[in-house]
Amino acid sequence: MNISVHKDIGYDIMQCLYESFPNSKLVDINEYGCYQKLFLANGCSIHYTKWRDGTMPFYIILYNQKGKYIFELDLSMLLYESEYFQWHLKKPQNKNTLSVLQNVLGEQLALPDDYVSLIRTQKSVLNSGVNTPKNGFHFLFQVRWSELVSNLTELVVSVFKGHNIRTTYVTSEDNEGENDNEDFETHRKRVRRGQRKLRLRLLELYDCKCAITGYAPTEVLEAAHIVSHAISGVNHSENGLLLRADIHSLFDSNLLRINPETFKIFIEPSLEITPYWKLNGQTLRKRVDGSHPSKEFLEQRWYGEMAHK
Repeated sequence: MNISVHKDIGYDIMQCLYESFPNSKLVDINEYGCYQKLFLANGCSIHYTKWRDGTMPFYIILYNQKGKYIFELDLSMLLYESEYFQWHLKKPQNKNTLSVLQNVLGEQLALPDDYVSLIRTQKSVLNSGVNTPKNGFHFLFQVRWSELVSNLTELVVSVFKGHNIRTTYVTSEDNEGENDNEDFETHRKRVRRGQRKLRLRLLELYDCKCAITGYAPTEVLEAAHIVSHAISGVNHSENGLLLRADIHSLFDSNLLRINPETFKIFIEPSLEITPYWKLNGQTLRKRVDGSHPSKEFLEQRWYGEMAHK
């Protein structure tokens, strides 16, 4: 697991929790080892933070109204591979929270050997120590993003309830009504959620490198739809490219295009006097598995654009 991808998962979880709890407020902190804080309407808060004086990433920690932590979720125990997640939880220190996990997830069991081995390796990569529990609560196994978010939200609500704290939350996108597409705000949230999942998958496929320019800070890498979501409705990685923010803008403006037959980059001649011209004629970078995105989407984009030239 790439450390930048793992950090991004934490941000995505916080965003989804923010969307799940009405009247909450999500604030970027980025100091004292804390990345974000989510302030809930019930007076509690959820922090996305490092632990042990800011030396070990990454944790999501629940605090009650008095600012006392009641539950910590170790994200270094969360495995992600090919759009699927696996996550088992360590025994919590808080007795009330322990009782909640026993009621919701059952008693602690031995963790799978292969899971323990992968977590130990991941902790080393994340610089989060190598001590990995052999027993824990079986939480999620080979689930997709929507199920992770839904189960995590319900677990958070259960923990608050176990501490006699009332919490109002909304159900996941999978439980929304049939007429969602007629509701602009709901549709906008669907697109945004899909965009986050697409970006995460593309970060994995391109090893956190721009598909055209190569290395770039993860913070400026974006998921670009080859054929726009408004037209295709497709958030699958076959319809996606991981692009640096400025390259994404050029791509969306058709100032930068990709030949679907040769995978060569075409730069609009009007940019000849700019630094972007050096990209003209270069080849689209392959993904870590040696593949390119769908030729069908590239053709639809290329010929659709060229027909208007």
